[in-house]
Amino acid sequence: MSGGISAVSIGSLALGAASAAIGAIGAISSAQAQSANANYQAQVARNNALTAGYNAEYATQAGQEKAQETSLRAREQQGAVTTALAANGLDVNSGSAAQDQTTQRETGSLATQQVVDAAALQAYGYRTQSTSFEAQANLDQAEAGQAETAGLFGAAGSLLGGASSVGLSAAKLNSIGAFD
Repeated sequence: MSGGISAVSIGSLALGAASAAIGAIGAISSAQAQSANANYQAQVARNNALTAGYNAEYATQAGQEKAQETSLRAREQQGAVTTALAANGLDVNSGSAAQDQTTQRETGSLATQQVVDAAALQAYGYRTQSTSFEAQANLDQAEAGQAETAGLFGAAGSLLGGASSVGLSAAKLNSIGAFD
């Protein structure tokens, strides 16, 4: 009768060891998948950071072009004001005519500066977004490394727990003479 118990006991011990090994393999596989996902997310964040950087450059360039256009329109309008004043026989270099021209210049400068400021603000937003994406990429990269380490510890824990369980079962079975 002890032969039957021994075969069942040995089978049970083998299944316990196999379970521990499969648990370890599962922990490693899961960690590798988590690591690969985190690496992928890090690359996506880096790509987004590059795009945001390009957008910042574009916003700056577009703002400079629009500011130049605004400045040209303002000078054109000032020329029209000066021409109209002169056409009405006014001295454009004195009195209210000179003040009108000064006001027109200041208005044009203000409009140009508002365009420059809006472009700078938009570019700043993109640069901030780029920095945020880079930070996320670094966080994801760190997560990838930690997932692999956690997987190895999980595998080791599974193996040690399995070995302990198998050892305790073997000791119990041996104490009742199952291996005799």
